[in-house]
Amino acid sequence: MKNPATILVLIMVVFWGCSGNKTPEETGSLHFNLKDSVLRYPIALTYAEDSYNLFFSYKVDGGTEKCGLAQSKDLVNWTANPMSFESEEVGNQNIKTVVTDWNQTTDYSAETSALIAFVTDANEPGTLTVLYSINNGSSWQQDTENTIILADFYEPIQDIKVFWNDEMQTWNLLTLSGYEVRFYSSADLKNWEYLSRFGDDVALKSGQWTSVDFFPMEMAETNETKWVLFISADSGSPNEGSGVQYFVGDFDGYVYQASHNKPKWIDHGSDLYKAVVLSDYRMVAKSPVLIGTLYNSIYEKFSIPNNSPTQFSLPRQLTLKEKFYDYYLIADPVQANEKPTTETINETELTDGKSIEKNLNLPARIDLTFDVNSRLYLGMAESFGVSIKTKEGKELMMGYQAERRYFYIADPSIQRDFPDSWDGFYYAPYVTNEPQLDMTLIIDQNSAELFAMNGLVSVSRKFDFESNSVQLQLFGEQGKVNLQTGSITEF
Repeated sequence: MKNPATILVLIMVVFWGCSGNKTPEETGSLHFNLKDSVLRYPIALTYAEDSYNLFFSYKVDGGTEKCGLAQSKDLVNWTANPMSFESEEVGNQNIKTVVTDWNQTTDYSAETSALIAFVTDANEPGTLTVLYSINNGSSWQQDTENTIILADFYEPIQDIKVFWNDEMQTWNLLTLSGYEVRFYSSADLKNWEYLSRFGDDVALKSGQWTSVDFFPMEMAETNETKWVLFISADSGSPNEGSGVQYFVGDFDGYVYQASHNKPKWIDHGSDLYKAVVLSDYRMVAKSPVLIGTLYNSIYEKFSIPNNSPTQFSLPRQLTLKEKFYDYYLIADPVQANEKPTTETINETELTDGKSIEKNLNLPARIDLTFDVNSRLYLGMAESFGVSIKTKEGKELMMGYQAERRYFYIADPSIQRDFPDSWDGFYYAPYVTNEPQLDMTLIIDQNSAELFAMNGLVSVSRKFDFESNSVQLQLFGEQGKVNLQTGSITEF
């Protein structure tokens, strides 16, 4: 593994079936991406042998879909792990999920704890194929003697989640098809018994449900266990376009009961999509970590050019808390152990006539804390935050609208260049009662991610800055606001 002084994500070596490879390269990005292939979405995130293992889908020239594997010690710096399959046909199959048989409960783990992958067939709804690996994903074989056939599927299965249910001492399988999630159980990963379904009572259904994840979480204050269900959709998110909705509830091993039928969204932007969470994180004594695709179907819908490569979101550590008489996921961006030099910003009052400006090299992280104790009085800035401009005239604005009470990411060029399509504006409503308001902005050449109120609010945006040299402005508009603390880190 390369060990750069800066926390730059490494481009992966990509293996095409059993042969062919690309050389790892560094890019000016903090996000996992591919330079010469089309990155699609994460399939699974596992942990073994002191490393995180990220299985992901990508396309090579000609449109063939492949499964890749990358490894990391810190979720920031990644290296490739070559994958080989017993045949090219096996390697080209549509892998949907990967699970570890830690307790060696199946025939696949006769020698050691095996990785087991499940494959769907769009032409045969309800039919699943099993692949397995006994060397942590480096090589794979297909179980040709056992094909799983789930009854009563009349349209393709979009996604699958498999996990070991330690409390029930059984395997559970979730399938996503249409607007329905089905639950199954099995002792051997081969013979599955139908248990129940979820989806009938979901209040909002829009577009197509495309991926699923399901995992237990302990409440931060009470240690009570709840079960979180992720369902990604290609439209219907709070700001139009795609997104990841989540439900919090109880699972007795048979039926899932959500505490709310109206979904919440893990990110209020429309650019976080098809997210997965670290599998069996409690088994390996790790924190629950999310990683998703930075993608938005709205760009295609309105024919808005976006030439930046597909990349994954920053990994985010999740916490489940009870706030406002409801359950909410808190998401904090994962940081590498190594820290580059950080510039501290002294306490400053920002007004229409006074801002902070500097030249900035991307990627960068900006941490800000504002005094909003005077928000109820005259003179409080109506809007404050950060503006990023390029010499080519591109601009992205991120901040808080104090008068209307929401965090936002705005792209003025969309409103200028596509006035009859979409306003390019993402917002997350939040009425703050705290005396301080915090924001963390993580920006690279192809994206911007805003985290606020200690991770309760997140807004992500795919954006092509076209250059790593930009101008930063910290501003306050229509009044004044006191910036209490601030720092800028260039990687």
